[in-house]
Amino acid sequence: MKAYLDANIFIYPILYSSDSKEKKCKQILNDVVSGRLQAITSSLTLDEIIWKIIKKTGRQKTLKLAKDLFELPNLTIVEVGTQDMFNAIELMEKYPHLKPRDAIHAAVAINNNAAKIYSDDPDFDGVKEIGRVGLD
Repeated sequence: MKAYLDANIFIYPILYSSDSKEKKCKQILNDVVSGRLQAITSSLTLDEIIWKIIKKTGRQKTLKLAKDLFELPNLTIVEVGTQDMFNAIELMEKYPHLKPRDAIHAAVAINNNAAKIYSDDPDFDGVKEIGRVGLD
């Protein structure tokens, strides 16, 4: 199964320790590295990761962590394209609760044939085109 990883899957292990969600995220990432889970994420995810953690860990450490994601085995980072944006707008029309960035993540996941989105964000729950695997 191919899964789309939302930004919080990467952020929680960096910013939070001794938290059950942090442990679940580490397990998901271990599953990716070991090949038990084929994963994709997008360039938008990298933007969100950098934005969130740069304030806590500093510029140099954050940029190194972001670069390291490009080397993570079994993770493909895809670009957000015009078709993704068009589909994101359609998802926002269909699901009024869906925020723009969440719609983009969902569109990229759907357009790249991901079966699920791994995320702590319950806003994906209402999107019928793709299911969410939560951290609870």
